[in-house]
Formats: sequence, structure tokens, C-alpha cells
Amino acid sequence: MGALGFLYSGLYPIGADTPHNALTYWGLETLRERSIARASADLKVPALDDPDMLLAGGADYNDMCATCHLKPGKTTSDMAQGLYPKPPNLSKPASQQAPLTKDLAEGAAARQFWIIKHGIKASAMPAWGPTHDDARIWAMVAFLQKLPTLTADQYQILTAREGGQPMDHEGMDMRAAAPAAGATAPASSDGAKGANEPTAVVDQFQKALSTGDTATAATLLDPEVKIFESGGIERSKAEYASHHLASDAAFLKTATLALQSRTGDAVGDLAWVGSESRITASVKNKPVDLISTETMVLKKTPQGWRIVHIHWSSRPNKTS
Repeated sequence: MGALGFLYSGLYPIGADTPHNALTYWGLETLRERSIARASADLKVPALDDPDMLLAGGADYNDMCATCHLKPGKTTSDMAQGLYPKPPNLSKPASQQAPLTKDLAEGAAARQFWIIKHGIKASAMPAWGPTHDDARIWAMVAFLQKLPTLTADQYQILTAREGGQPMDHEGMDMRAAAPAAGATAPASSDGAKGANEPTAVVDQFQKALSTGDTATAATLLDPEVKIFESGGIERSKAEYASHHLASDAAFLKTATLALQSRTGDAVGDLAWVGSESRITASVKNKPVDLISTETMVLKKTPQGWRIVHIHWSSRPNKTS
């Protein structure tokens, strides 16, 4: 009767800006951790090192989670400051995110999957299961395994959403630039640590396109490569080879290309290389002057580094 009277009295401070007392906080936190551990104990964790999962999960994390759980280079947000309990900063090193029960890596992944799918009562953590299937949720879990190791630039590259609207020039299919023959790439602004071999593959691919060697260019693409350009997407090497490969090579053979800047990095068996170039050409007797950007994601395979993702976009050069 005393407990019921306390509940009805309204004396307990329920505002999110007043923390629980130590006993209440311990009880709720212990209940949460034990409940999640029991519910996720039998989950089977799939392989989480698929680059396509990483890219898809990164885009979803950026859209759905980063406002509360933050991203590299951000230490807080208005939403995170206003929530109680405070949402964890998932971009921090994994050692600083350990739950009460020290789980193995597979157990931690299962825990993350369960939380994303089912949410947590009275914590502002929603259940994404009703609107996202298991494959999409596992992709977010795959991204979470890499998130604590990413820089702000790497995060931006890996969370680019499919179906963006890069600019082209008068509706033409303008792809990003390859270095002109004999050109020397400027040094990367971040040193491109760990990205030497992937960068060489990118240069080899670009050189093959600019010389019309489409066969060599195709060998450097993963069979399931995804290529984004002008709001569209080609979803495999075979699709690209039967559509834009030949026209890309034909255009680049006639263009003058100048690499302006490049950055990149590698984490384990994944790497990314970003380039900005200037393209000048004449198309239908009209001068074309473009600033073109290119992002490539590569995966290390038994055959060497292969390109699994390309994002090309361009805009008119307004400084010329």
C-alpha cells in the first residue's frame, strides 16, 4: 500500500533532466542488460565483413542513428544532450562501449542486432524491426563494427546514400577523371596511409579507361560492383560492361584530364580512394569544362584489390 501510495503521490521526479537515484539506476540498468543477454543468446551472427553490408549499413546509420549516437568528429548533439538515459556514443573506441556483461565479439554483435530490431522501453531507443528486415539490420551491425575506427572523412565516404543526385553537364554521361598520361598525382592531404595498393588499382583502372582498354578495366571490377552516377545505378560488372563502359572509355580518350587532389585509406580488407579532377573536352563542338569527383571502395580478394563501389559526379567549372 505504501508503494502504491508513492506511485500515486507524484513525488518521484520523472523529468528527463533529473537523473534517477543510484538504486533505481542500478536496478533498471541491470534489468536491461540481463534481459538483452537472455533474449539475444541464441541469435546466429552472419558474416559481417561484406563490403555491400558495410555501405548499406553506413547509409542507414547516418540517416537513423547518428543524431543520437553521433559520428566521428562529433562529441555531442542537441538530441543526445536532451535524452535520459544518455545514448552511447557509438563512434568511440569499442573498449569504452562495453556493456555490464563483457561479451565476446559475436555476442556484442548479437546484442546490437537485438537492440536495433526490438528497441528498449522508456529509453527513446525505437524498435526498427517493424520497418526494417533482418538483413538490413545486420548491415547496420556490420557498420557498427567498423565505426569506432573511422575518421570523419572515412565516415562521410562510407555513409553516402545510394541514389543521390550528382550533377552532370547538359544531361551527358560525364564520369570522373583519370589522370592524364604521364601526370603525377598530388600528395594526399591525409597521407593516404595504408592505401598505396588500392590507389595503384584505381590508377590502373582509370588509365585503362582513358586508353580505351575496356578489357583491362573490367578485370579490376568485382562482379557485384555498384556504380552510382547522375542519380542512377548499375548493379554489376556485367551490367556496366553492357551499358556505359564503352562510352566512358570513348569520352575519356578525347578529354584532357588533370587530377587536382586525392585522399584515401584502408581498414583491413577494405579501402577507399577519393579523387577530384578537372575535365576539359569538346562535345558536339561545344567546350566542356567540369570539376569531377570520384569515390571508389575496394575489397582485398585472392586475386588482389578489386573495386566494389564507384560514385561519380561532376559539375560545371565556374572558375574557368
